[in-house]
Formats: sequence, structure tokens, C-alpha cells
Amino acid sequence: MSANPDINSFNSLKQASFWFIIATLLGFIGTVSLLAGVIAIISLILILFFALPYLRSAFQGFLQTGKNVSSGITGADILPWAYLLVFIGGIIAIGGIFVRSHILAGFGTTILVLAILLELVAGILIGLAVYNLGKFYNSDLIWISGILIMIPVINFIGWILLYVGIDEVISKIRGGIISIQPAYQPYSPQQTVTVYQTGSGQLTEDGKAIFSLYSAVQIQILGARIDNTTIAVGPDKITPQILTPGNNVVTIQFPPLAGLGFIKQNVYSITLTLANGQSIKVFVTFT
Repeated sequence: MSANPDINSFNSLKQASFWFIIATLLGFIGTVSLLAGVIAIISLILILFFALPYLRSAFQGFLQTGKNVSSGITGADILPWAYLLVFIGGIIAIGGIFVRSHILAGFGTTILVLAILLELVAGILIGLAVYNLGKFYNSDLIWISGILIMIPVINFIGWILLYVGIDEVISKIRGGIISIQPAYQPYSPQQTVTVYQTGSGQLTEDGKAIFSLYSAVQIQILGARIDNTTIAVGPDKITPQILTPGNNVVTIQFPPLAGLGFIKQNVYSITLTLANGQSIKVFVTFT
């Protein structure tokens, strides 16, 4: 696994695009095959058990490093419901035709239409997240793929472009050719600012948490709390208290944690409160 969390997320996204490509190809084959039903089921299994888990993992990873991909997670959550309604609607519609019931056939058709609309919404949300990634990384292939993923019928082309574009972006990140950091920006006390964790963090038995934060502005950390506990500290236990534009290695001294139920190698989240009232989460491994 790469030490860069965004590269790990891109690798998951590449796996997701691969399985969407395979599933879509099978779908095209199914339209001209006598085994259309069997092929459709195989295609659905590939999407539900391979493509979507990788897609969620990728978007969750990008979200933790401050990328605007929350719509993609929503889209990935909607898609299984769309497929379920396709299955239910198809059975009802076929059953209505078989028993010559216009009511059943019409009801099944209505469910199918709803399923298609849900699938369209999911595709738009997923494509929007991919588009935002392409803009963030200044990758024409990726933002164009995001647009194509939003469009039914030709979304297959979008997944292919995404698969190709990911390799290009990973190569540039590893070679230091492109920057993964947004431009610095001024802020007002009420404005949301760009602050996110880079890399992994550690939390030790003596209560010391160490992690890296990227900040687009100079801003103070007012406090920190280990989530799902009552353990919290003020700015006097945080070094540095004030983040400067760029990367910052932050150390927080919590009270000793030995004997408090923390489990070695488990990942815990810490909520930081910034001077503008904004809260961000960082993730640390207990060692």
C-alpha cells in the first residue's frame, strides 16, 4: 500500500471503474444473447459485490483528505436500491403480462420507471464526484469521464476514460509533477476553510497524538477531543496551536490512555475545533 492516502483511494477507484466496465460489457452482450437473464444477474453481482464496495472505499478515502466527493457516496448508496426496484418491477410487470392483468403490468412498469430515475440520479451524483476529483487534480481525462458517467448509455465510455486517467494522475503525484494541494486562500471568521489530514496518524499509550494537517490558511486550533470519549484538551496541549499555510505536523498531548480500553492497532478519530468554529476529524492508529 502506498503511504499516500490519495493514491490508495485512486487505486480503489480504478478497481471500481474496472468492474463497472466489465459489468457494462456483459450488459451489452446480454442484449443480443439467449442467456440475457443469466448475464444480467452476473452483471448485477459484479456491480453490487465488487464495483460498489471499491467505489465507496475510494470516495470515503478522498473525503477524509478533504476532497469534495460526498455526492459520490450518496450515489453509491442509491444505486443498489435502483437495481432492487428494477428486479421487483420486472417480476411484477412480467407477472402482470403472464396473467393478463393490466393493473399488475402497469404497476410493475411504474416501479421500473422509478428505478430508472433513481439510477439516473445515482449516476449524476457519482459523476459529479469524479468531475470534482478531475478538477482538483487538473486532469482533463478524469473530469471529462465524470461528465460522461452522468449520461446514460454512454457512461461506459466515462468509466474507460476514468480507468486510463487514474494511472496518469498517480504517475504525476508519485513523480511530483502535480501538486495535490489547493491554492492558499484568505478567510473570514465565519468562512469554512480548507484543512484536512495528510497521511496517517498515531496515538500512543502516554496520550500523545501525532499527525499531519494541510491548511490553506493561517488558523488556530482551539481544542481537541477523542471521539466517543470524554477525553479533551485545550490549545495549551496542542503544538503548534496555529496552523500555517501548507503542511503542519501537529502534536496533541492527551492524558495517559493506558488502562482506558484503547485497543492496539485500532483506528480512532479525533475532532479538532478551529478558531472559525469549524470542526474537522483526523484519524490515528493506537500503538
